Amino acid sequence: MKCEFLTLADAAQVQGDRILILGRGLRCLTTGEGFPFKHHLGVAASLLVGGVETNQPHHYAFRVSPEDSANEFVDVEGDFEKARPDDTPLDDDQHMLLAANLAPSFESAGAYVLRMLVDGEELARTNFTVLDSAPAPTS
Repeated sequence: MKCEFLTLADAAQVQGDRILILGRGLRCLTTGEGFPFKHHLGVAASLLVGGVETNQPHHYAFRVSPEDSANEFVDVEGDFEKARPDDTPLDDDQHMLLAANLAPSFESAGAYVLRMLVDGEELARTNFTVLDSAPAPTS
């Protein structure tokens, strides 16, 4: 199985054989209100499911964590099974689209990573940054 793309966005939704993505390519979140900072994130992914991997259940997960830590604080999971049409050869890849909308709460500024796993194997990752633009308190 291969991941064609994994992206962060403002929102994402699978509708039929299309994936609808609003604000694709999100790389930086900025808060002007300090921390904790809650922000809505859309996640979109396109997979190529190998012919021998079709017609069987798979488990996926989207996981967010600080880049330098294994402490994952957002974990969305689900299951899928991609059917292979009867008239296609066994070695034909099939497309599978996945989307999720998350509302993580970030405790601090820094570098973060979104990872996508299928059946426990990491297929893709994308990095993003959280910044604080809140004015420093005056004394």
